[in-house]
Amino acid sequence: MDNLKDKKILLCVTGSIAAFKACEFIRLLRKQRCIVKVVMSNSAQDFIGKLSLAALSDNEVLTESNQSGLEHVKFAIEFDAVVVLPATANILCKAGSGIADDIISTILSICEQPKLFAPAMNFRMWQSEATQQAVEKLKDQKCVIMKPEEGALASLHTGEGRLPDLHEVINELRQMLHIKTPLKNKKILISAGPTRENIDPVRFISNRSSGKMGYAIAQEARNMGANVQLVSGPVSLETPAEVNIFNVETSQQMHDEMSKHLDSDIIIMCAAVSDYKVEKTANEKIKSTKSSISLDLHPTTDIIKSLAKNTEAIIVAFALETSNGKKNALKKLKDKGADIIVLNHPSEDGCGIDSNYNKVSILSIDNKSYEINKNRKDRVAKQILEFVINTQD
Repeated sequence: MDNLKDKKILLCVTGSIAAFKACEFIRLLRKQRCIVKVVMSNSAQDFIGKLSLAALSDNEVLTESNQSGLEHVKFAIEFDAVVVLPATANILCKAGSGIADDIISTILSICEQPKLFAPAMNFRMWQSEATQQAVEKLKDQKCVIMKPEEGALASLHTGEGRLPDLHEVINELRQMLHIKTPLKNKKILISAGPTRENIDPVRFISNRSSGKMGYAIAQEARNMGANVQLVSGPVSLETPAEVNIFNVETSQQMHDEMSKHLDSDIIIMCAAVSDYKVEKTANEKIKSTKSSISLDLHPTTDIIKSLAKNTEAIIVAFALETSNGKKNALKKLKDKGADIIVLNHPSEDGCGIDSNYNKVSILSIDNKSYEINKNRKDRVAKQILEFVINTQD
């Protein structure tokens, strides 16, 4: 479940070339079912049209010209947080000095909600004494001022002045709203869904995995502040907001993609990877002219074992067993070099591989264990991640 659901966010957009990134910021918030209202300064409208922001937020955009009454007073009550993105030197200095001479500075002067500023400007403007003094004044007022990123700027200079990463902005917003982010600054690599091994151009070997468990873990890890990389086999699921997805089909493609992220802090191998592949894939569709055919199957690459040899990450494996579950899961845990294994119980309590529910046993290499009774997969995902976090304490 999205932990920003129903939060009311007032987004103030000021005049910077980075104003176009407000579109993606709104999309990420709305995808997590936030309620977003946008206010634009006059200079912001020189960079981006208000119709775009109105369409994305599904709300009328408030500007200097269409303000009809005391909306800025209502905002002091109605919203959970105020985000200024991008925040120019102009608005930082105005807000720091209590100036209220346009719609955004007036709103900032009257709103008592938590305020978050995501700066974007030339590096000299950011480093100027006036801007830095304004930043310190705003911090004294309990506002959150993010540090701009360093890199290539619109002026063709290089320095600190780029708009902070939107995932980091949303993490700051979570913390402002007292949402715990125990995985902030952690990189988590997750695999999900089935893989397919081709027989011919139209047929393949696969399994019934829906990817729901892996996607639920990705979403919950995101909720906890993680930087999530999701390597997904073919599924019919919507990608969670703030999650970087890499779509693959075969087990070898999944192995190759996951091998690019060995610098992860935690690797969660939730995908149902094919154990076998056809040795020789037919170049043309196999005609049904014979009463029977035989397929020569050979083992696929053991992704978990391969990754475990080349990374310092905590490895979380998944096992699906229909008999002798814990015994077989413990053997898999040791054989593959994993740190934790999650044992699925697919034939119990309607917790099928494509169900919305799951029931698991968690076992660790240091003999810790935890049972999770039947529950919705997002709730199970949260408990799995909490177990992993607790093993690091």
